[in-house]
Amino acid sequence: MELPRAHERPPRPGEVPGQPSRPESRGPVAGPVAGPVDRQRRPENPATSRTDLRDRFNNLAPGHPSSPWDEHGAPRPPVPRLADLERAEPPLTDAAYAVHRREVAKSLREAHDAHKAVKDQQTLNPDKDIWTDDRIARQDEVIKDLYASAEHVPCERKAIIAGGLGGAGKTTVLTEHAGVDLSTYFTINPDRCKEELAQHKMLPEIQGLSPMEASSLGHEESSFIARRLALRAYAEGKNVIWDITMSRPDSAISRINELRSAGYEHIEGIFVDIPVETSVARSEARHRRGHDQYLAGEGLGGRYVPAELIRSQADSEYGSINRRAFESAKPLLDEWVIFDNSVDDRPATVVERSIDDPRTFRSE
Repeated sequence: MELPRAHERPPRPGEVPGQPSRPESRGPVAGPVAGPVDRQRRPENPATSRTDLRDRFNNLAPGHPSSPWDEHGAPRPPVPRLADLERAEPPLTDAAYAVHRREVAKSLREAHDAHKAVKDQQTLNPDKDIWTDDRIARQDEVIKDLYASAEHVPCERKAIIAGGLGGAGKTTVLTEHAGVDLSTYFTINPDRCKEELAQHKMLPEIQGLSPMEASSLGHEESSFIARRLALRAYAEGKNVIWDITMSRPDSAISRINELRSAGYEHIEGIFVDIPVETSVARSEARHRRGHDQYLAGEGLGGRYVPAELIRSQADSEYGSINRRAFESAKPLLDEWVIFDNSVDDRPATVVERSIDDPRTFRSE
């Protein structure tokens, strides 16, 4: 009897020694199993196959979804890699963000002390209110871009003064709770002017700061541009909304009187009230969101507002000097309403209104 060789198992019952055996069953097989030869099989002429595929790709009609050319025959931009679309979450830890805020505050103080503000660099007179010719030309470009949104605004000489601390949510309240159709008004907002200055690269470049973090260096210029926009809108009788913090009673009253002089017979007022500390928290959160996006390569950064500046607007009677300014302006308004928007994730509520008419400044 022939003994099995080393490492060779004895034949199973039914097997014939010397003949190949069937593989052990390891469960159902979905289809034929590819052997090593099948897996390694390649086209006989791989270079020709790649060439044919490339030729077919390049010969696709322009505009075809897979064509490298758009419908106008221009090359399509390269498809971004997945790695290019990935974003760190979050870009800064809480501790790192706190350090960054301190650095922003320090850099802005140094910039102001070094007279790097736009008014210091781009004006001709000691009062710093006469701009250089080159600067006026660049301001004209900004005004042209901003005023383009007024093209289809009706010329009915209607006006709304919208006031409130930073982060009050004036735009949301106007559209969702006061029933204002923003498409029928030209909105004038000095902070929006700052954003446009940043878009046009007209703000000083401060190392370590995003463009919008340096926007306080363009404060006077943004106010000047906002006023030029207003005068142009007044001259045409455009419906306007002034979106402002309303931090000074004399400024609010002067703005209303100017509208009256320009022929605006119906002026409404909306104030969105929040506590000072809520404004501090929301302004910081808004800055952080903008900065996170900037670090991820999106946008111009978040606008930095010092917490101490917001807290300086506290008022013992009305909560904020902004609310006090609105109270001073109320007698000059045809209609007015005050909303409370102090609670996140809760609709703004009407606190007080001039007339009890649900058709005017509706509330949820």
